[in-house]
Formats: sequence, C-alpha cells, structure tokens
Amino acid sequence: MKISSEEIILQTTSSDDTELRRLLEDYHDIKYMSEKRLYPSAMPSEYVFRIEAGSNLIGEARLTNIKWLNRKSELSLALSPAYYRKGYGSMALKLLIHFAFDTMNLHRVEAEIVEENTASLTLFRKAGFIMEGRLREAKYINGKYQDILRYGLLREEYNPEWMASSDSIL
Repeated sequence: MKISSEEIILQTTSSDDTELRRLLEDYHDIKYMSEKRLYPSAMPSEYVFRIEAGSNLIGEARLTNIKWLNRKSELSLALSPAYYRKGYGSMALKLLIHFAFDTMNLHRVEAEIVEENTASLTLFRKAGFIMEGRLREAKYINGKYQDILRYGLLREEYNPEWMASSDSIL
C-alpha cells in the first residue's frame, strides 16, 4: 500500500527490510526513532501476571510497552469486583512497583486511569503517582466517552511509607 503527497511516499514494508535496516544501522540515525531496533527480540516488551489469592484467580497485573533504553513501562491492574476494597489492589501495585524499580531497574512507570475510577485514582496517588495529562474522551464505557488521566511515577518519587503500609483502597 502507498500513501503519498506531492513530496513523499509512505510505502508499506516489513521489519526485516534490508535496505531500511542498512539506513538505520547507525545509532545517530535512529536515536529519535523506536528503540525496538536497538534491542534484540529476546528483550520482553511486557510482563503479564495473574493475581491470585489463595487458590482463586482474582485479577491481572501488567507491565507493558517496556522501553529498555528509556527505562520505563506502563502499568495496569484489573481485579474481579468481588475483590475490590480488600487490599489486593494495593498489594499488587506495591509488588509491581517494587519489581519495576528494584528488579527491572526502571526509572519511570506510567499508568492511565479512567477519570470516574476514583478508587484507582486514590490508590495511585497514595503510591506517589503524579497526574501528567488528560486524554479527553479517550475511552468509551457504558454508552459514553470518558477522559483518561495519565499518571507517572519516577523511581525517586514513590512513597516508601506507603510501600510499607497495609492500607486497602482497591
């Protein structure tokens, strides 16, 4: 497929295009492009975890869109409603933050939270996440568009007191 204007053509290709690979071999040429070209395919781009309590599967935790060069990742949690407000979300978030910063040696973790999810917003704020932006009407839920709030947490910002606490929000 081609997309073109009078000045340029965008031509579909594959990731193993040898001519394109040759063009992009020098780091200086690709430093502002996707870092996927800098790392071998063996580097994971995500970690997906089951959240289990006893013998019950109660949710999922993810570190996705991992950028090893920039040392950052996106974080998400999803719990079965039967397990809300019992502390499992807090425990899972603490484990993920610890894994991200202390095991993976990340510098930054990001999260997107639907504006109406007040329990998650409270949990992430207590963990030290700072709101960095708003994606207006970016999620369609229950027949209406909702804003997504974009949060970030740097390694030096996360709250060690919260990490040691046993509060339960989510």
